[in-house]
Amino acid sequence: MNKRFLVTCLVPTLILCAASSLAATGDDWGVNPKAGTLGLGVELSKSLSEKFSVGLGLNSYNYKTTDSANGIDYDFKYELQSAGLLANYHPFTGAFRFTGGVLYNNNELKLTGKPSAGSTYTINGNTYTASQVGTLAGKLTFDKTSPYLGLGWGNRPGSKFGLSADLGVLYQGSPKLSLTASGAAAGLTSDLEQERKKAESDLSNFKWYPVLSLGLYFRF
Repeated sequence: MNKRFLVTCLVPTLILCAASSLAATGDDWGVNPKAGTLGLGVELSKSLSEKFSVGLGLNSYNYKTTDSANGIDYDFKYELQSAGLLANYHPFTGAFRFTGGVLYNNNELKLTGKPSAGSTYTINGNTYTASQVGTLAGKLTFDKTSPYLGLGWGNRPGSKFGLSADLGVLYQGSPKLSLTASGAAAGLTSDLEQERKKAESDLSNFKWYPVLSLGLYFRF
């Protein structure tokens, strides 16, 4: 059985089991605004006991930048969008905790290349003029269901206010790349596919995404 699939199925099950079996000694709710490598986010959490809590979080951030190479202007757009179901375990009933869960991972990187007149593209070792390729578009995506494991500090059940920090990793699988062009030159489609495969292979090691966040928490 695929290990990532097993973890993906197991974590929500453990969260639900904990929610149904633990006798909650604290009935407080918490709100945790934060910022980090997943973007700007907020998490709503519910205490189940002195050591356990569960949370539902949302993260989002968009960033645009441009770059130029060989007379071609490239527009890059980073779109960070994710939602997570998380479980927190405070082994010493203090601020330190272990966190695990699953995220719906809609993070993407989009690229658009717009060549100026007279510039050329080199695709799979072959040269194409700007008019032959037209606009080049690419998109990098990841597994939509991504398990998360990490360590954290803060947001302890019963604690009313404070700072929070998280450090962990998100298993997002091998990145998937798509490449398209508005032009229809002979051989262009085949060369784009070969270029896509090479780039996707080069990116195959980026299966783990580091997660770091800092924020505040309020419990009531």
